[in-house]
Amino acid sequence: MKKIVRQQNYLRELIDSQENKVLAKGTLKCLIRAVLEPLLDKPEEGVVLYRILNKDGILGLIKRLEFSDIESFDFSDESGNLREKVWAGTEFICVMTQRFVSIILWDNRTDDEDTVRYYSICNSKLQNEALDIINRNTIIDVKKYQERFKPDRRDNKLLNSSIRRLIENLDEASKDAVIGYAEVQNEKPEVYNDETRFIAHEVKNQLSICDLYSEVIRKYCIKNNIKDKTIKNAADCITRAVIMGNNSLLSLKSVQSNALNTVNLKELVNNVKDLTKVYFECKNIKYTVENKINIDVLADKDKLTGVLVNLIKNAAEAFDDVRDGKYIKIVTEKREEFAIIKISNNAAPVKNPEKAFDKGYTTKLNGSGLGLYICKKFMEEQFGQLKLEHTGDDYTEFVITIGLV
Repeated sequence: MKKIVRQQNYLRELIDSQENKVLAKGTLKCLIRAVLEPLLDKPEEGVVLYRILNKDGILGLIKRLEFSDIESFDFSDESGNLREKVWAGTEFICVMTQRFVSIILWDNRTDDEDTVRYYSICNSKLQNEALDIINRNTIIDVKKYQERFKPDRRDNKLLNSSIRRLIENLDEASKDAVIGYAEVQNEKPEVYNDETRFIAHEVKNQLSICDLYSEVIRKYCIKNNIKDKTIKNAADCITRAVIMGNNSLLSLKSVQSNALNTVNLKELVNNVKDLTKVYFECKNIKYTVENKINIDVLADKDKLTGVLVNLIKNAAEAFDDVRDGKYIKIVTEKREEFAIIKISNNAAPVKNPEKAFDKGYTTKLNGSGLGLYICKKFMEEQFGQLKLEHTGDDYTEFVITIGLV
C-alpha cells in the first residue's frame, strides 16, 4: 500500500510544486490541442505519451494520432502499459520530438468538477522529473525516448512562467467570453452551456465522418487497390465535413449565428448523399435518393446539411443485423411555396415518438438525447419545420419543410 500511495503522491506533488491556479477543463483541451496538433500537422520523428481519461471534445484528435505513423502510448488503466493502477484521477500528455518536448500534467480532484490543477513545462531539464515518475510505473521503456529526444533544454524559469501566464490568461478570457455571451443574450450563463453542447454535438457528427472516411482511405491504401475516384470522393467529403465543423465552432463568436442564403436544394442533397455513404459501409442497406427537382430554398447551408446528416446517421444506426431488405430513402419534392424533404427507412420504429424531439431523451446506450432536439431547433431557426410523420413496423419517415426563395 505504501508503494501505491507513494506513486500517487509523486505526480500530485509535482503538480502542486508550480502552485498554479486551477484551470477550466475546456481550456485544458485547448492546451492538449496546442501541444499535439503541431506534430500531427507536420509529422516528424517523435513519441506521444498520454493518459487522458475523458476524451470528449478531443476524440477526433486522439484518433488522428492513433491512425498516424507517430509512436504513441496510452497509459489508461485498461491499456496494459501500467505496472500498477495507481494514478487514479491524475492524467498527462507528453509530446517529445527533436525540436521540442512539452509536458502537461493535471489532477481532476478539485473542489469544482469543471476544473483541474495543472503543471506544464516546455524544453526544460525539469522534464525528466515527470518522465522518471511515468517510467517507474510502466512496462514501456520511457528512458530510451528521453535519451533520443533532446531539444535545447534549459531551466528557463522566465520561459515556462510566461507559458503558464498565457495559459491563465487564456482561461480568464474563456470565462469572460461565457459571461459576455450571456449578458448579450440577457440570459444566465447556463444558456451558454446549452449552446456549446449543441454545437459540440454537431461537430462530433461531422468529425465522425472524417474518422470513418480516414479508415476507408487507409484500408484502400493497405490493400494497394487505390482507385482515384474513391480517393478523390473521400478526400472531398473530409474537406466538406471539416469546413462544416469549423463553421459550427465559428458560430460561437456570433450572437446571430444563422446565415440564411439562397441554397440549391438538389446540389445540397447530392452533397449529403456523398457525405453519408460511409455510414452504409458493409451494412447491406439500400440507400436511394430521388432528387430530381431543381429549386432554391432559403436556408443556412451548413445547418440544413447537418440536420440531414444527423437523420440519415440515426437511421443507419437503427437497423439490427438480422433484418432483410433494409433501406433508407431520401425524396425531395415541391409543394406550393415550400420544398419537402422526406427521409424514410424500414428500421425498428421509434420508441415513444411523442418524446422523440425532447431534449435529453434517448434510446441509445451512449446517446446524448440532443440529436433530434438540435435538428428541430435548427429547422425552426431557418423558418422551417421537422416532423416525425410516421413510425411503425412498416416504416419510419421524417419530413422537413422549408420555404422556397
